Amino acid sequence: MGIIDVKEVSFSFANGEGPKILDSVSFDADEYEFVSLVGPSGCGKSTLLRIIAGLIHPTSGSVSYMGSTISQPIRDISFVFQDFALLPWLTNVDNVSVGLSHTKMNEKEKEKVSIEMLKKLDLGGFEYAYPNVLSGGMKQRVGLARALISNPKVLLMDEPFSSLDELTARALRSEVIRILKDKAQSVSSVIMVSHNVEEAVELSDKIVIFSNKPTHVKAIKQISLGDNRNRHSKEFMKIVDETYSLLVG
Repeated sequence: MGIIDVKEVSFSFANGEGPKILDSVSFDADEYEFVSLVGPSGCGKSTLLRIIAGLIHPTSGSVSYMGSTISQPIRDISFVFQDFALLPWLTNVDNVSVGLSHTKMNEKEKEKVSIEMLKKLDLGGFEYAYPNVLSGGMKQRVGLARALISNPKVLLMDEPFSSLDELTARALRSEVIRILKDKAQSVSSVIMVSHNVEEAVELSDKIVIFSNKPTHVKAIKQISLGDNRNRHSKEFMKIVDETYSLLVG
């Protein structure tokens, strides 16, 4: 049993009366494991991530965290959204503080720890600016800071780099890897939706490959490349090719 267990999850819109989107999807995420979900566009990867987060309920099947069924959002699971999902009327420090809304901290304490988190993500000096003055990469750092501020055990990321240019995405991927290796951080498992196979191979310990709708798991591929991954190495490219073959085959 992993930290997150997805068991026979199916989902249809319209209270189960609509077309089936997910069909008996099962996989797990173990401790200190980075899991990527890849599949055709529109196959339901983001829907599945929201089910894992407890934001929506499966039509059938279940998702559990440490053996307990997830039926609503819980403190130990945080979400990083594709479109940043920052509140434009709040400063960056206040956006990060939203991640502490469930705590008993007073406003001064929330402000202090939020500033510290922004500085860890190289956003010192932008604490009291508004999101509209930030670049895409900086906005996603604020979103990441908000997700990490509550010391989650599990981090869910929905195509977190897809709206960024490649240079910014590469820098932010390195930042995510650095954060996850930091023993002071609480995150022990990551589940990421991605449409970029190279990105998934670069970051992941395991890749779950989905079919078209109604979506089921076509294959689960373990990645054993170690920590220092060279995108130009023969081993890396071999795994990328194998993953593509499983995806389209």
